[in-house]
Amino acid sequence: MDTFTWTPAHATGGPLDDLLRLVRERVPNLVVERRAEEHRTDDDDWFLIRMVTNPEPITLECRPGGRPPFLVHDEYSSVEAPDAVTGATAVYELLSA
Repeated sequence: MDTFTWTPAHATGGPLDDLLRLVRERVPNLVVERRAEEHRTDDDDWFLIRMVTNPEPITLECRPGGRPPFLVHDEYSSVEAPDAVTGATAVYELLSA
């Protein structure tokens, strides 16, 4: 699966920007990658998020335009977050696990 690095310059103008900003404030060495290919049957945006020091990513899915709900999950757990603050907390907690 092809991905590309997602930086703050790729802002969506939606709540996803706030979520990632909140996580980056707590995790300065955050790496965010976005799925590069488009799936006609998949209307979600899909991201891999990890720390530079840890190769194991978590997955973040959101609606087009960076809108909630945010689905944050790893191999063992999943959280559906209704807003950016709840989503950022879920991302941070899974990264810290």
